[in-house]
Amino acid sequence: MIAALIPIVPLVAGFIITSQGANAGTVRSGAFESVAKTPAARSGAADRFPPGTGSLVALVIHSTTMRTAPGGHVFARIGTRTGFGSPTAFWVFRHSAKWLGVVSPEAGNGRIGWIPRSAASLGRVNWLIRVSLSARQVTVLENGKVRERYTVAIGQPAAPTPTGRFAVTDRLATHDPTGPYGCCILALSAQAPHAIQDWSGGTRIAIHSTPDTESIGQAVSHGCLRLTLPEGQWLLDHIPLGTPTYIST
Repeated sequence: MIAALIPIVPLVAGFIITSQGANAGTVRSGAFESVAKTPAARSGAADRFPPGTGSLVALVIHSTTMRTAPGGHVFARIGTRTGFGSPTAFWVFRHSAKWLGVVSPEAGNGRIGWIPRSAASLGRVNWLIRVSLSARQVTVLENGKVRERYTVAIGQPAAPTPTGRFAVTDRLATHDPTGPYGCCILALSAQAPHAIQDWSGGTRIAIHSTPDTESIGQAVSHGCLRLTLPEGQWLLDHIPLGTPTYIST
């Protein structure tokens, strides 16, 4: 269960992450291009978080450190851009007066890392992704209502898809729909226990499209979740950075 969000002061100036933003930024990183719509900055009241009921997301606005606990041991440096060139945006799973507990690839599966609240601008996303490995299905919700359901390929027995709570870290266009990742990739904070072949993301897994439609619905991947090209494009068009993603058995 997600920890309740309790209003705490002071508020960092907020932003709203949406799929309808007028401005989009693109940054090339290797074979992929980060496609991230620019969040619209908004100031909020000094005594509460950004309004709305969506999940709280932190956009890193200056380089900082990530710690094991509020004020604890530093284990990672965090910049304003990910390795793929996307704005660094974290799903905020917990928080205190001066710290944000975030879901991130640096913290690893099943853990949260803590960053100073002063290092981030806060906003909300109204999207949620749920993945059932047994059903081999991705369900996309907006404002609590199902928008899409897709059948997916999952990790093979020797390279299973990890389970747990994760978040979308990057929205990537490949510009090669015939390649192994199709047109579109949503990189996740999830880490596989092994490197993934021909993937520049190391041990990170992703939801991505594929031209190999015969693999969809099968347990054949190296841990990633595969769907069709049109479905991958829909996700890239709609799902913002920081979107919570739950993967269950």
